[in-house]
Amino acid sequence: MQHELENFIKSVQKPLLFASKNNFSNLNKIKNLESAINDCILKFLSKNQSPNIEKLALEIKNQFIDFENLDEKSKKDKVTNSLKILSGLSELCPTSKAAPKDSIDSTKEQFSSLSSTDVRYLKGVGPKISSMLNRRSVFTVEDLLFYSPRRYDDRTKITSLSEVIPGNRYTVVGTISSVGEIRNRKSRFFKVVLIDNKSRLDLIWFNFKASYLRSVFKKNERVIVNGEIAYSSYQRSLQIVHPTAEDVEIIEDEDTLDESLQFNRIVPIYPLTDGLTQRRLRKIIYYVLDNYLNHYKPLLSDELIKQHKLMNLSNALREVHFPANKNSLIDITNESSIYKSIPHRTVIFFEFFVLELGLTYKKKDIEKKKGISFNKDSQLVAKLINSLPFTLTQSQKKVISEIENDMSKKYPMNRLLQGDVGSGKTIVALTSILTAIDSGYQAVFMVPTEILAEQHYKNLIELLKKFDVNLGLLKSALPKSEKSSIYRKIKEGKLDIVVGTHALIEEVVDFHNLGLVVIDEQHRFGVLQRAKLVGKAKNPDVLIMTATPIPRTLAITVYGDLDVSVIDELPPNRKNIETTSLKDTKRNRESLYKFIRKEIESGRQAYVVCPFIDESENPDFKQIKYALKVAEDLQNEIFPDFRIGLLHGKMSSSEKEESMNKFLKKEYDIIVSTTVIEVGVDVSNATIMVIENAERFGLSQLHQLRGRIGRGEFKSACFLVSSFRSSEDSVKRLSIITQTNNGFRISEADLELRGPGDFLGTKQSGLPSFNFANLLRDSRILDEAREAALDVIRDVDNYSKNEKLFDYVVKKWGNMLELSSIS
Repeated sequence: MQHELENFIKSVQKPLLFASKNNFSNLNKIKNLESAINDCILKFLSKNQSPNIEKLALEIKNQFIDFENLDEKSKKDKVTNSLKILSGLSELCPTSKAAPKDSIDSTKEQFSSLSSTDVRYLKGVGPKISSMLNRRSVFTVEDLLFYSPRRYDDRTKITSLSEVIPGNRYTVVGTISSVGEIRNRKSRFFKVVLIDNKSRLDLIWFNFKASYLRSVFKKNERVIVNGEIAYSSYQRSLQIVHPTAEDVEIIEDEDTLDESLQFNRIVPIYPLTDGLTQRRLRKIIYYVLDNYLNHYKPLLSDELIKQHKLMNLSNALREVHFPANKNSLIDITNESSIYKSIPHRTVIFFEFFVLELGLTYKKKDIEKKKGISFNKDSQLVAKLINSLPFTLTQSQKKVISEIENDMSKKYPMNRLLQGDVGSGKTIVALTSILTAIDSGYQAVFMVPTEILAEQHYKNLIELLKKFDVNLGLLKSALPKSEKSSIYRKIKEGKLDIVVGTHALIEEVVDFHNLGLVVIDEQHRFGVLQRAKLVGKAKNPDVLIMTATPIPRTLAITVYGDLDVSVIDELPPNRKNIETTSLKDTKRNRESLYKFIRKEIESGRQAYVVCPFIDESENPDFKQIKYALKVAEDLQNEIFPDFRIGLLHGKMSSSEKEESMNKFLKKEYDIIVSTTVIEVGVDVSNATIMVIENAERFGLSQLHQLRGRIGRGEFKSACFLVSSFRSSEDSVKRLSIITQTNNGFRISEADLELRGPGDFLGTKQSGLPSFNFANLLRDSRILDEAREAALDVIRDVDNYSKNEKLFDYVVKKWGNMLELSSIS
C-alpha cells in the first residue's frame, strides 16, 4: 500500500512540478493535464485506500474539474493547491517522515530497489537539494543514475586567455574584476569582466535579470567558463555572449583546481535548476555511483553484451557520467560519436531494449487473445464505396484492405491509422465500422471534443442516409432524458453506431454487442480512458486514428504494440494552401485586412486563431493577442460591416455548437477562435486562416490549424502573424511551415526541433521518457534493441532465464503498457 501511495504521489507530482516551473512558464505547454491527472487518480482509487487518503486524492481530482476552460490565474491556483494537498499526502508515507538525511547509509536494506529510494535521504542531499532535483524530475537514486549530461567539457587542459584564437570553443579560468549593468544610447546589457594575468574576457547578456546575475557573480571570485569566444572590435576585448548556467562555474576555493572530480579530466555538464550547481550535482552522482552501482543487478545477459558489442551495464553507467578515457571527448549531438562510445551505446541500448521488450510482449499477448473474426466481404462496405461521389485514392484502398484482413483474423485487431489532414481517414474508418455492423456487431467512434463529435455524427448521417443503419450521439451536454434514451438504445442493441466524447466511458454505458472501437486523435485521451472504452466489450477490434503524422522512430516506440497503416496520399481535388509568415507591423496588418475584405466580399469566410481567450496578468504575455479582444476590435474597428463570431473553451457546449453552426451556415463571415478548431472541423467555404502569435504554436499544431481551410473548390491562404519577440526556434518553425504542406515532412522537422519529450504534448500524453537515448539521433541503436527484444520474446525459455529483466520491464513500463506481469 505504501509503495502504491509513493508511486501515485510521484506520478501526479511530476506534471504539476513541470507546469509550475519558472513561474508557471510551462503551464500552457501542457496538453490534457486534466485527463492525465484524472487517469492517475482513478487508477489509484480503483484499489482500496484508507478514507483519509481517498479524501485527499479526491480533493486533487476536484481541482481539475473543467480545468482546460479556466483562466490562467485559476489554473495556477489549482496547480498550487494540488501540490499542497500532495505534500499532505506524502506525510502519510511512513518513509517520508523523519528519516535523517544520512540515514540511508545505515538502512539500505529497507529499500527493495533503486527506483523506490528517495534522493532526499542521500548523503549531501536533504530536503532543500531534493526539491531542486525534483524540479528536474529526479526523485530516486535510479533517476540520478540515468540523469544524462547535456555535454562534456575537456578540462584536461585549461587554456590561458592569452592563447585564445577567436571563433573557437575553449575552457578558460579567470578572476571577476567587475560586475554590472551597462546602458548607452544604443543598447542595455549586463557585463561580467574576467581577468587572467593581463588578458580580459567579457561575459555579456542582453536578455537578463540583473538581481540574479549579481547574486551569482561576485567581484574577486574565480570562475571557469566554457564557450565559443569571439572578439568584439567595439569593446576591444574577447567575449562570450549569453553563456548559460551550465557554461559557467564558480571555483569555490583554490584547491578545487586539483580536485579530480571537477578538473584534470573529461567533466560532465548537467542540466541545472536555480540553486543547484554543477559541483554539487557531480558530487551527488559520484556518491551514488560509488555506493549504489554495485547493487544494480546485471540485466543485460553476457550473450547479449557479446552479440551487440556492449559492456556491463554498471560499468557503462559509471563511464557515461565520468569518462575514464581522457583522450575521448564525446559529442552528445553527434550520432557517430555516440555510437562509437561503447558506454553510451550500452546505456542507450538498455533504455530502448527494456521498452521494446514490453511493447513486443504486449503485442504477442494480444495475439493470444480470442477476438472476433468479422466477415471480410461486407455488402455494406461495397454499397458505401459505390455511393461515394468521388473515387478513393490508392492509399485509402490499400489501408482498407489492411484493416479488412486484420478484422477477419481470430485475434483482436490493434491498428494505428495515420493520415495527413484531409487525407480521408474518416471514410476508411467508416468501412471498418460497416464491416463490424455487417457481422452483427455494434461500433463506437470516440472523439476528443463535442464540436468534432457533432461534425462526425452529421457527416455519418449524410453518408449513410440510404443505409438501414441506426446512429446515436452521446456527449456530456445532452439533457438527462436524452442521455437515458441513448443509454437504453445502446444496451438493447438498437444503435449500430455510437459517436461520442469521453461520455462514452461512463459506467452507465453498457453495449449490447460491441465489436469495434474507433478512437480519433487518440493522443488527446489518457491511457485509462482508452482502456475503459475497450473494456466495454470482450477483446473488440481497435482502430486508433491520428492526423498528426508520426515519424517512424517515434511510431515504433510509442505504438510498438500496434500495427501501423499510413494514408500517404491526398485526394486529387485537395489544393495546396499558400502560407505566408508576417511580422506584426501596421503595414502588414493593413495588407492582411485588405485581403480578408476582398475574399469575404467574394463570398468566402475566414478563421482568426488566438493563443489565449482573455488577457493574462502575467507581464510576459503583453504581446499576446486574446480572442475576446481581437473579436471586439475586428467587429468595432476593422470590419464593422462584417459578421464576427467567437468560439473558445470557456463557452458552454450549446454556445460552441451554436457558434460553429452559424459559421457553417454562413451567418458569420469571420470566426475568432482559440485552438478548439484545431482538429477535424470542416467548413468548405472557409478559405482564410489567420494565426495570431504564430510563434507560440508548434509545427504540427500550425499544420493542423492550417488544415481547417482548403477543403473546398476555392484557393486558400494561411497567414502566420508573429511578434518581434520570436525566438530562434519559432523563426525556424514558421520558415518550415511556409515551405511545405506535407504533414510527414513537417512532423519530422517538429520532432527534430522540439525533441521527442514534447512532440505529442508532454510526457503525460503516453510518450515514453528516455534519458540518454534520443529517438532521432539513436535510430540505429533503436533498431538493434528492437530486434534483440523480438529474439528474446520469441524464445519461451527466455522467460525463466530473464525473470529479473522482465520484472524490471513491468516495474518501468507496466503502467503505460498495462502489463501486470510477463510470463
